[in-house]
Amino acid sequence: MELNSDRISQNYQSILEDIKKYSPYPEEVKILFVSKYLGIEEQEALINMGYSYFGENRAQVYRDKLERFSSEKYENLVWDFIGRLQKNKIKYIINSVNLIHSIDSYELLDEINKKAIENDRIINGLIQVNVSKEESKTGVYIEDFKKDSEKYFSMSNVKIIGFMTMAPFEASESEINNYFLNMRKLKEEYQKQHDYVTEISMGMSNDYIEALKNGATILRIGSKLYW
Repeated sequence: MELNSDRISQNYQSILEDIKKYSPYPEEVKILFVSKYLGIEEQEALINMGYSYFGENRAQVYRDKLERFSSEKYENLVWDFIGRLQKNKIKYIINSVNLIHSIDSYELLDEINKKAIENDRIINGLIQVNVSKEESKTGVYIEDFKKDSEKYFSMSNVKIIGFMTMAPFEASESEINNYFLNMRKLKEEYQKQHDYVTEISMGMSNDYIEALKNGATILRIGSKLYW
């Protein structure tokens, strides 16, 4: 993929304007570059344009990019993991990840905690919520999370600082708004109990406006930035 720095800058600025226009707290919103589209050379080009906050979908690719961009020159880069995480792949990200967005079960959370203990790290994580109950998506249903919520907050080495979700691609604007509103209510409910619950990762290239209106703090943007 050929990256056009002017186009990316224009797209980035456009999203920043939307953040100011639609978010109830624009100063808290971060634009995460979904970098699954990028090989090593494209990633380096994007870094050289001045961007520094990235989200990877595949654990081995995450590992390879971290190895490539590990020198002091790249110390300001921030890498999140946003894809489905298999238990046997946690080892590839555990020592460097900034935030895991995709903790889609208690069993996965427990395994991440074990690996975090082994590596003497405190990991920040988000619970992935299947807000629309799509069978094709993983994630915890809101009502199931509420039944057992305290066990998710009981890990010694994983700190749950919020939630992540994806709306169905084919959903209408009103349906998406309703899904995201439910996520906002969920975050606000648990922020009252745990003041460090501050993040909602929701909104992608096709639905980030609705996400912003409902309090998203991390936008996971790919195609809207690059094309």
